[in-house]
Amino acid sequence: MSTSITIKNVRLAYMHLIEPRAAAEGAEKKYSVTLIVPKTDKANLTAISAASKTAKEGRWGAKPPTNLRSPVRDGDEKDAEGNFVRGEEFRNSYYINASSKTPVDVKIMMGGRIVNCPPEHLVSGYYGSALVNFYAYENPMNKGVSLGLNGLTITKRGE
Repeated sequence: MSTSITIKNVRLAYMHLIEPRAAAEGAEKKYSVTLIVPKTDKANLTAISAASKTAKEGRWGAKPPTNLRSPVRDGDEKDAEGNFVRGEEFRNSYYINASSKTPVDVKIMMGGRIVNCPPEHLVSGYYGSALVNFYAYENPMNKGVSLGLNGLTITKRGE
């Protein structure tokens, strides 16, 4: 079972939407983006939690297995030496990766209208909204919840 939501007004990072990219050597190439959600954004975080829960229950019922991988990561995570794992733009935020095996429809707000996004505007640091679907997965290595990327609208420039 999959649950679709729109995650609104978040910072966009690691955008690979022109050409697909493999997350690791030998992995399948996908179109992808990282969504950075401030920890203070209760509306998005509540929607993300509910969609993740629905995906888990759709796959495993009311009692999902323990140790499921979550799609939500903490931008304030530190390594064993006490250094932040991610850059400054991830501070006080959570982040989620969303991907698609096929090209994604990307729009942009220009002059008060939503139009097809020119490639030169597909840069990290911009802000936008992403239409995503949460789904549960299970393979021999692990089990968890992940996000499919269905569409993206860039709403404003960033740093």
